[in-house]
Amino acid sequence: MADPHRGHRGFRTAEPQPEATVPPLFDRAVAGIAMARLRPELEVEPLPPPRRLASFSHAVSVAVADADGDEVASGRFVALYEPDGLDEWRGVFRCVTLAQADLESEIAEDPLLPDVVWSWLTEALDQQGARHSVLGGTVSRCASTSFGELAERPASTSVELRASWTPLPADPRGEWTAEEAQAAFTAHFRAWLDLLAAAAGLPPLVAGVTVLPTAR
Repeated sequence: MADPHRGHRGFRTAEPQPEATVPPLFDRAVAGIAMARLRPELEVEPLPPPRRLASFSHAVSVAVADADGDEVASGRFVALYEPDGLDEWRGVFRCVTLAQADLESEIAEDPLLPDVVWSWLTEALDQQGARHSVLGGTVSRCASTSFGELAERPASTSVELRASWTPLPADPRGEWTAEEAQAAFTAHFRAWLDLLAAAAGLPPLVAGVTVLPTAR
């Protein structure tokens, strides 16, 4: 049986895909990603889309900076579209994501860390009303120690979350409209941005705080 989470284990990027007519449904989904508003600490950049995962794909990277301008978290968000759908996805769309963040060593040693990081994603999806199915992923901890010419660098720890899921339309028959695809991908991308912000330790936004439009 094909693995619906195949893409989140690693991204293969290559030259941009050959010019092809982008289906209106996927075009609107990509527009939904572009419409998501960003916190001022986040910066989005386009990425070459991965090959072989689907007929159509769109990818962006996101970096999170702290108050001093240092990058403390980063990630990639990939939207996939297969017009005829895939059985393992149980739908025509798929989100494939990667999020990484630096951690203090005492936090990295917490045995509950993987569960907490995973809950950031599931809660963000729920809070944004991002309907989904076939959600799966992995949470990994990494400790780095430098040697030789790099020995003066302090030891560092980080956490990595790889996850993928299938966005769902409101229609129980699984039918999408262009408008709904756009709204759905705004919600899914915003949920993933919320996860990334939580992993970076950014405080939750409160009423009255202005977020910046996404600059692509």
